Amino acid sequence: MRPFLPAALIATLLAIAIPPVHADLPDLGDVSAASMSGADEVQIGRDAFRAMRESELVIDDVEVSAYLNQIGHKLSADAQMPGMQFTYFAVDDNGINAFAMPGGYIGVNRGLVLATQSEAELASVLGHETAHVTQHHMARMKAASAPNQLLVLAAIAAAALAAGTGNGNASFGAINAGIGLSLSNQLSYSRDFEREADRVGMQYLADAGFDARAMPAFFERLQSANRYNDNNALAFLRTHPVTIERISEGQDRAANYPVKMRADSTDYVLVREKLRTEQLPPDEAIRHYQISLANRQFLNEGAQYYGLARAKLAAHDVTGARAAIRQAQKLLPDNAMLVSLDAEIARTAGDTAGALARYRQGLANYPSARTLIYGELDTLIAAGQRSVALTRVKEQQQRWPNDPELYRREARLYADRDPLRYHAALGNAFYFEDRDTAALEQYQLAAAAPGDDFYLRSSLEARQRELAARIKADGKKAR
Repeated sequence: MRPFLPAALIATLLAIAIPPVHADLPDLGDVSAASMSGADEVQIGRDAFRAMRESELVIDDVEVSAYLNQIGHKLSADAQMPGMQFTYFAVDDNGINAFAMPGGYIGVNRGLVLATQSEAELASVLGHETAHVTQHHMARMKAASAPNQLLVLAAIAAAALAAGTGNGNASFGAINAGIGLSLSNQLSYSRDFEREADRVGMQYLADAGFDARAMPAFFERLQSANRYNDNNALAFLRTHPVTIERISEGQDRAANYPVKMRADSTDYVLVREKLRTEQLPPDEAIRHYQISLANRQFLNEGAQYYGLARAKLAAHDVTGARAAIRQAQKLLPDNAMLVSLDAEIARTAGDTAGALARYRQGLANYPSARTLIYGELDTLIAAGQRSVALTRVKEQQQRWPNDPELYRREARLYADRDPLRYHAALGNAFYFEDRDTAALEQYQLAAAAPGDDFYLRSSLEARQRELAARIKADGKKAR
């Protein structure tokens, strides 16, 4: 069961009346900047994203996140927004939907990724959402309505739109039952904004090397699917109204771009199946892949064997998982995700040396693959090779000084041994996740712990002052 959202967020959603949005702004001008600064947009988006993570709505998977950001950053490369750092993330929801929040935070539901039939279709949705950010649509909606519209919309996007069904969670159930369709209507952009996002997003899509025709094709397929199934496609179509005229305009616009016959990347087909195996129970996933392989109904055969290997491993069938990953490796180009799963299978089978050998060979080919970095560290820690693991953590922290997962592994290595460094490392993990209060608490525990390290204690004091000031400033803003 997902944890409840913070009470303040729920209260905000239920208490604030949101006036209808009538945005008729064909020209950006300076209205969005006047109504909400870029720094405010980033802060609001960061707070909403943090609330989603703490409520376990975000799929916290390094391979999925790396892939979405790789594609997303290709799309936003020409966005011409200095200082804007886009963050693309997957949402633990099987509904077909995607959304943009202030500050460049763009979420895509698991269900939408699985609904796409090509990488270009997925990129078209990310491009469309990226355009909502670059064109400041939420800020322009706020300028045209209530003074606190942007904050409310960000909270709704984080809580209601992304959460979807909220199975077993009373807070999400209350939002959906109490506000329902009216919230979704408020999240719907105007027709002018949707057309603008189509136009700008299609340009991003083409500039990133994808076929522009994928955008109207995907929207048309969703609209057709919605006629027969009102449960899945409805969420996306409700918040992104698709009309025959809009699809026709997209088709006419796409005809002006050259046709690009681009094959789907290996990362795309593997990420789809990883998301599928995390959605289905192991036995159901195994049946799915067995049937799809037997009937030869798939986008990519090698990816089906990868999914089967993951499902077999989840079912504790190491022999079956090993056989399936070998088939995937025969059919697909070498890939860090294949190496990672192969090493995980070896580790589960008790072959620590084999797992470490696979991770190290993989890192020789893919030195920046976080999934291999974390996998090697986890294997070393589990094997009791503490000194080697600590050396590797320090090496990786030199390359990735802001990576919270590295600090979490450092904390594990110091647990029950060195309270000063344990709490300092855990505090750093929270710090780089923007969890200010939790980070401050860990730094305070570290300050009270025994141990002599002048440099570490000095850095902790500086961090405590920084966080205390930031928390105080945030408290004043909230009043």
